[in-house]
Amino acid sequence: MPAIGILGGMGPQASAKLYELLIKGTQRYTTAAFDNDYPEIVLLSVPVPNFISNKNELPNAKQMLVKRTKLLEQAGCTVIGIACNTAHILLPELQAVTSVPFLSMPELVAEQAKTAGYTRVGLLATPTTLSSTLYDEALAGTAAMVRPEAGFAEQIESYIYLELSGRLPEAERQEFRVKVDAFRQTNNLDAVILGCTELPLIYGESSGDASVIDTLQLLADNLLASYFA
Repeated sequence: MPAIGILGGMGPQASAKLYELLIKGTQRYTTAAFDNDYPEIVLLSVPVPNFISNKNELPNAKQMLVKRTKLLEQAGCTVIGIACNTAHILLPELQAVTSVPFLSMPELVAEQAKTAGYTRVGLLATPTTLSSTLYDEALAGTAAMVRPEAGFAEQIESYIYLELSGRLPEAERQEFRVKVDAFRQTNNLDAVILGCTELPLIYGESSGDASVIDTLQLLADNLLASYFA
């Protein structure tokens, strides 16, 4: 039987949310009345060292994720997603060890931006993702990309770790939404990319808001489309 594979654990909450989105999204493809109407999903919550803040841990994280990628192939997965934007810096190495296709969140965002006709987008993400060229390369020729100023970027990192630890106050969630909107308006952006999978958890419901690109929802939608194709 085919299965959807998820490399998760980065962080666990985002991985759990991705699983939930896959289950809810199945209703668009089946009656979802019985257990066998749903896809088989193999979710590996991998406790990788914190390579997002400490790049010295990247080799250890890579070794662990390469092994889990091979496990997903052995489990019969026909498509794989990574429930973490930053971990996409390892995507070429992970894809090289399996014939099972990965879906790239930056590429999915670029496709959505092109379809929507966006010409100017903002990226909110971890410091590692912001300092990488992941989204620059994906969006090249489609849309100009704007990064947040240093103070907001530092706040975003703080929000992420508070969310991971379950200690983010509701007031700061509301503050984040206000700052996202201000970032969009100040920079005259068509849309803002929530380019860390914790950020949709912090931002909350964004369904129907074309000015916010939820990378977790986008990945779920495309994993299901690939599975049910």
